[in-house]
Amino acid sequence: MKILGGRFLQILFALLILLRIQTSMGFYSTMAGDEVRCIERERQALLAFKQGLVDKSDRLSSWGSEEEKKECCEWEGVQCSNTTGHVIALDLGFHGLYSRGNLSASLFELQHLTYLNLSWNDFNLGRILESITSLNKIQYLDLRYCNLGGFLPTQLGNLTSLKHLDLSGNKFNIENLEWLSLFSCLQYLDLSKRDLNMVDNYWLQVIKLSRLTELSLNERNLRDVIIPLSIPMINTSTFLAYLDLSFNNLTASTFQWLLSKFNKSLVDLYLSGNQFQGLIPESLGHMTYLETLDLSDNQFEGEIPKSFGNLCKLRYLDLSHNNLDQMLSELIGNFSGCLQLSLEYLVLDGNKIKGPLPNVIKNFSSLQWLSLNNNQLSGALPKSIGLLSKLVQLEMFSNSFNGVITEAHFSTLSKLRYLDMSFNHLSINFSCDWIPPFQLDYIILTSCKLGPKFPSWLKTQREFSYLDISSSGILDSIPKWFWNLSSTAFHVNLSSNQIYGILSNLSTKFSGSFGIGIDLSKNKLEGPLPVFPHNLTSIILSENMFSGSISSLCTITGGKLSFVDVSNNQLFGKLPDCMTQWTSLVILNLANNHLFGKIPSSIGSMSLLESLSLQNNNFSGEIPSSLANCSALQFLDLSDNSFSGIIPAWIGERLSSLTFLLLRSNNFSGDIPLQLCWLRNIMLLDLSNNNLSGSIPWCLQNLTALAQKESSARDHSFADSYLKAGGYYSGSYADKSSVIWKGLERDYWNGNLKNLRIIDLSSNKLTGGIPVHVSILFELVQLNLSRNQLIGRIPADIGQMKQLESLDLSQNQLSGHLPWSMSQLNFLSTLNLSYNNFSGRIPLGAQIQTFDASAFVGNPSLCGLPLTPTCPGDEKSKSKPTDSGGKDNQEDRAEFWKSFKSGMELGAAIGFVGVVAVKFDHPWKHICILFYNNLRVRLRNLKDCLYLLVAAVGLRLREHVSRLGRKLKLFERSVSS
Repeated sequence: MKILGGRFLQILFALLILLRIQTSMGFYSTMAGDEVRCIERERQALLAFKQGLVDKSDRLSSWGSEEEKKECCEWEGVQCSNTTGHVIALDLGFHGLYSRGNLSASLFELQHLTYLNLSWNDFNLGRILESITSLNKIQYLDLRYCNLGGFLPTQLGNLTSLKHLDLSGNKFNIENLEWLSLFSCLQYLDLSKRDLNMVDNYWLQVIKLSRLTELSLNERNLRDVIIPLSIPMINTSTFLAYLDLSFNNLTASTFQWLLSKFNKSLVDLYLSGNQFQGLIPESLGHMTYLETLDLSDNQFEGEIPKSFGNLCKLRYLDLSHNNLDQMLSELIGNFSGCLQLSLEYLVLDGNKIKGPLPNVIKNFSSLQWLSLNNNQLSGALPKSIGLLSKLVQLEMFSNSFNGVITEAHFSTLSKLRYLDMSFNHLSINFSCDWIPPFQLDYIILTSCKLGPKFPSWLKTQREFSYLDISSSGILDSIPKWFWNLSSTAFHVNLSSNQIYGILSNLSTKFSGSFGIGIDLSKNKLEGPLPVFPHNLTSIILSENMFSGSISSLCTITGGKLSFVDVSNNQLFGKLPDCMTQWTSLVILNLANNHLFGKIPSSIGSMSLLESLSLQNNNFSGEIPSSLANCSALQFLDLSDNSFSGIIPAWIGERLSSLTFLLLRSNNFSGDIPLQLCWLRNIMLLDLSNNNLSGSIPWCLQNLTALAQKESSARDHSFADSYLKAGGYYSGSYADKSSVIWKGLERDYWNGNLKNLRIIDLSSNKLTGGIPVHVSILFELVQLNLSRNQLIGRIPADIGQMKQLESLDLSQNQLSGHLPWSMSQLNFLSTLNLSYNNFSGRIPLGAQIQTFDASAFVGNPSLCGLPLTPTCPGDEKSKSKPTDSGGKDNQEDRAEFWKSFKSGMELGAAIGFVGVVAVKFDHPWKHICILFYNNLRVRLRNLKDCLYLLVAAVGLRLREHVSRLGRKLKLFERSVSS
């Protein structure tokens, strides 16, 4: 939104310069009656230039047409001298052109060119060729956002007549900027959005350009000024009026230097997104020519200087996203003076500003934009805010304002277009017959109390494009007039109210070409789904009482639909086979309905699909193979249905982006495919309650997202979805699923799902043992292998899984001793080992002994707390101090020396594996890294063995000392008696 402020001024200023340049050069389009014809070699050069371009929009259709075969001066974007006929201007900015290679060398023929604008086209990382650097009459060169690559040629220094140079937003490499010193006439320079760290402080040399009036170096990773402030800059520009150094790495020293050198010239100063700390300098108040000041996204703290009141020309002030903690009344008081009369835009979002909105704000007679979002403001809104008659935009969301808002607050705000008062404690109480003086474009009143009746004053707002009155306490039906309001709306959100009734036919509403997003979720709407407008980009109707078929979704044919959520309703029937027209769909959620039948193969047409949830319906048949085309899938939930057949191997082969895979409670059979081990991003794998057989894949350690803290899980951005569909939205979407967590079924959203790293293979017919390398999954939080037919031992290294909170191995045929390393599972809060064939002593540990005996029942040969007070042989051990602990201790020692020997052998190989892991490329590199991780675990296990051995020896020694002490006391008593 800052374009309404400083960016608007920047664009306007650039246009004025362009107009001045064009006027001074005396060129204009040739009139129909002119006799001057274009030069043939220049005409051929233009045609050659066109041949190197892909013109999908046909913007250059006039180039070379029969009726204008020789009149290239009449072609789109071409301007010629009205006296010589030479091409002197080529303006193809924003034409959507795509280059087949480098910038064409044919431009060399246009030696009289003084103006060249190729901005916002795509030159496919091509280079700037010498053909451009030879055009030494060029005064205006605009190549911004052209996707240029390679090295920026130093020959650009040949263009000594340049007055305007814009190379921003490209991807070329810059070796040096020495050639900039040759531009003695340069007035405008923009090198933004490219790393200039490699050229060190050459940006200081840029500032030396004596005629420079505008300089933009934002997002350039610039370093601090390293020269002493006392050393003057020779030939420093005295004309510099516009300076943008936003989003660099500059600190206070640079700030002070800028204030000292340009305090008499700067008009627009943008320093947002740097590392400025401490108090805002008082000296800013002496820059009396300032009209725009942007210090947002820094770390300023404390108060705003009183000297700001002297900035009589300041119109735009942005101090948002700092740490200012002043009372709002004091802050406004520091603006007393001429600043009150000049200020038009005041942005203070994201600070710690406190207190109520003072009445004195009415003195800001020029204020057009007031933004106070995300602060600690409180109290009632004063009616004097209605005296800001020029106010266009009012934002104050996420504060603690309270009280009642009446028409008196807005009675004179006839220019108001943008209103956001959401997430406060406000009640909007406008009388039923009140006609507001404004026509709002954006209406955002989330969590404000508007109900219980549907707000009738909205009937007067016929020009809105964005409406959000969610969570506003409406207990009413939607009036018929509502859907006839704004035909240009692109976002309507009435969610989280208690709106009831049946939706009418919406197919003829919202005729705007931009597309429309509708959110009516979490209400009490019922009846069939309506017929929708063809140009919908999103439809969210979840958590209502809709019934009937979902076939009306097939009326959405505009090709922009990116999000459908009709979950948690009473919809039934089969999926319609119309998904071929939803090629932009990113999210499809049909969970918790009564849908049935097979999934149509047309689902594979949705190649952009990232989230698919069909949970808790009655779908049947096999997973359609066409789903393999949806390679962008990250969330796939088919749980609680009647799907059958095998789990297809292509899930692991083709859906490599999967983060959540839930196939719980279906009728899948056969083996678990080894290819699922290729899902390196998977964080939740739930295949429980099926008919799966065979062994657990030995390659589970390949699930690297469960072994490493770093992960690719995301809170799905609804805005990202809309970008892919060419639409717009400012909300967010979180995938939701029902998860069996610590034995209970709970609903989780993506925000907390990504913290529940889970493998659940329970309630199947799996055989064989637990893969020994499962202990490499260091970040696993829940492992559930219960109710299978597993045999063998628990992996000895299971104690390495430090993050485990829930472990369920119950109702299998597992045997052997419980590994001593289980005592290291310090976060374990749920444990179930019941009904197996475990034997021996339960390991002693701070966590294990806190569990109830039910966690160990059904293992007749298992003993020790909390199951039994003692183990067989404990009394015999006490009577024979020389006994080292019986059979259990002998087995423990044998296991220790086995681990010790194994660890020594593995340690000898670890160096070799480390070298191989570095040298080899994929796939050997990945295999070696996995092997290396296994070695590392083994050696860590060896270290733990040594630690426990030392601890055991110490314990034995202490016991012997204690026994010796008791014997001495007995001896003393016998002597004394």
